[in-house]
Amino acid sequence: MARYQDPFKPKPGETFSKRQVDRAGETLREFYRWQPGTELHLRLSEVSSAFATVTWWRTLHAHPLSKVATNLRYHVVREGALVDGRVSVTQRLKRTVTIGDKLTRELTMDVTQMQDVGGVRACMPSLEQVHAVSRRLRKSWTIVRTRDYIADPKPSGYRALHHIVRRDGRFIEVQLRTTLQDEWANQVEDDGHETGVGLKFGRGSDAANAYYDLVSRTFALVEHHREIPEALVKELQIAYERIKDHLPGESG
Repeated sequence: MARYQDPFKPKPGETFSKRQVDRAGETLREFYRWQPGTELHLRLSEVSSAFATVTWWRTLHAHPLSKVATNLRYHVVREGALVDGRVSVTQRLKRTVTIGDKLTRELTMDVTQMQDVGGVRACMPSLEQVHAVSRRLRKSWTIVRTRDYIADPKPSGYRALHHIVRRDGRFIEVQLRTTLQDEWANQVEDDGHETGVGLKFGRGSDAANAYYDLVSRTFALVEHHREIPEALVKELQIAYERIKDHLPGESG
């Protein structure tokens, strides 16, 4: 009996050029932007081939990602930046479907230029430790880009320090967060999943986005050891009242 070959995964030993990968990305972008009820100008074989090609590209990041994660754990330990006595470093490869979703949000991006196919995240108890680990990385790693969302938060309220490093010819994204920043990000993502709204991408209502931004600002004051103004507390309470009936587990 012939062995089953998943048409959405690359065949053993199969390889592709960067040009083929980017063309596959264009196919995925068209597929994910398709709306039911409209004509799809793609054959199933084209879609399955695109998935297989992008999946192959994704797997090339696995080994570089593991090397970066291992090295990051070393630097976290050297700084004593432990969370409850342990090293809080996690890693992930972006799923092929998630790559496709990102391509629909960033219409000029090529798959081979996507810098977060492989991602590693370290959470630390304090801002001081985040910056200390960051300084260690700058001294010993080749960092091709840095985005400081702590100094300049995203409109959603997201805060973290991002470094893009190149390892074995692949881009790997390194996120450095405090535990409070991580708690905020995880809650926004969980609420987004529960409500079916891309809150982490700022797709919520103005009221919802304002609430999460206020929570982020409050956490930032705590981390900077500053007093929380009474006006901010009242503003947060008002913002919560406006959206509480739409939060998971809060209605009724």
